[in-house]
Amino acid sequence: MIEMKRPEFLKSLLESWQLTLAHGSKIALIPYWILGSAAIGGWLVIELPTSFWDGTKLDVAVSVMAGLLTFNGIILALCWSAFGKIYEIIGAGAFCAHLRKHNLLSHYLVFVGWCHGAQVVAICASSFALFALWLPLKTWVVQLAVGAAVAASAYAVRQGMATSSAMQDLIWSKSEFDQHSAAQAMRAVGAEG
Repeated sequence: MIEMKRPEFLKSLLESWQLTLAHGSKIALIPYWILGSAAIGGWLVIELPTSFWDGTKLDVAVSVMAGLLTFNGIILALCWSAFGKIYEIIGAGAFCAHLRKHNLLSHYLVFVGWCHGAQVVAICASSFALFALWLPLKTWVVQLAVGAAVAASAYAVRQGMATSSAMQDLIWSKSEFDQHSAAQAMRAVGAEG
């Protein structure tokens, strides 16, 4: 019996990028969602009033960051149902074998890992920003922490939406696979009879 090992995340990520280049365009690899999220975080840091940073309205600043942390936790919790459905679909018998045969299984696993990672980063960044408001840190460090938390949160929301889309695409693909498999089975039964 041959022991099979799941490919490492980085190797699968690089293979996914290569697949994107082979079937798409080079522009598909530009991380415009990450850049856009970073721009949102930077813009918000510039637009927030000075009282958010100097500690005179610490209660408001802490409430805002606690709300962002809670929001990120809710997004992660909601995405777990989509993650579960994706795992259920890609792990289903013949469909799983079909995905492995065409070297697609690891790409779906990388996708879910990437989305999950983005959401965990958002929670960690929000937690750090919340504590940075209380700690005796320089203002620019606090601004950087809050900007990073907002940017990570925006990207996590985008990845949550992508997870939902991937789940729907997989449901559709599996239904087509099942229909094709059923038609082949019917032809095989007809040929025997």
